[in-house]
Amino acid sequence: MPDEGAQTTGSRAEDTAGSVFTRTAPVATTPDFGKVREGLGELGKDKAFEPIKDFQGWAKSFIDSQKLLGKPIRLPEKEKKEERKKAIDGFMNHLRTEGDIEAIPEAPEKYEIKLPQEEGFKPNEPLLNSFKQFAHKTQMPPSMAQAAFDWYLNFQAEADALEQEKFQEVRTSLKKEWAGLYVRHMEAARRAGGKYLGPDADQLFSQIPPEIGVRFVKAFAEIGDPLIEDALVSGELVGIPQVDEVRKKIVTMMTDKDHALNDVSKAGHKEAVEELTKLNEQLTKLGGKI
Repeated sequence: MPDEGAQTTGSRAEDTAGSVFTRTAPVATTPDFGKVREGLGELGKDKAFEPIKDFQGWAKSFIDSQKLLGKPIRLPEKEKKEERKKAIDGFMNHLRTEGDIEAIPEAPEKYEIKLPQEEGFKPNEPLLNSFKQFAHKTQMPPSMAQAAFDWYLNFQAEADALEQEKFQEVRTSLKKEWAGLYVRHMEAARRAGGKYLGPDADQLFSQIPPEIGVRFVKAFAEIGDPLIEDALVSGELVGIPQVDEVRKKIVTMMTDKDHALNDVSKAGHKEAVEELTKLNEQLTKLGGKI
């Protein structure tokens, strides 16, 4: 026991400070990362570990991979254009190598575009070559290029069919308008076209939209009518109505008392009247008179 008169200072902890019984905190030790990899066996030899040098790097790699789960492919920022393009090209090339997407042909001429095997089909070579160059420039996969070209051919076929339909409508309207003079007027237009436009006049007319082309045909039919007269006189043309022939038909119908035209009780009277009307119209258009 201490003396009653003795004074104590501080605490017991202070009294025992520095004694041999003082406890010190253990020093934390970090396992060697290399030995940990060795302990993983074959798994530790994976290339994924190569950029990782310590546990801090391992932890960072794990966190980054967790952040990428469920998210799109990680690419460099848009500002880093070259790095971003390199990353995208590398990824796409990898997919092509693995067969996940189609490879782009090395050159435009390497595209193998299948063409219709229909009889009479002639490909437009300049158009086809231009399309291949466009497909290669835009990095278009072969199957997409084929689909795009097929669409164009189908579109062109539909457009051609529609144009042919319009030409038929124009031809029908001209036949109705010109009646028996249709052949004559068309031959006149053809001859005038050949004289003033050249031997390829028919082809030029066919390239004009029908609604405009019909106006050209009418104009050239009028211009070429004198050429028809010359050919008829020389006997070059047969089967084309002439003034004398039309006039003779009219006179025959009107003077034949047994003709249906002159007997309202006979069958075909209505049709005969219609025929006479058309003949009179032809005669007028030809500049003739009864």
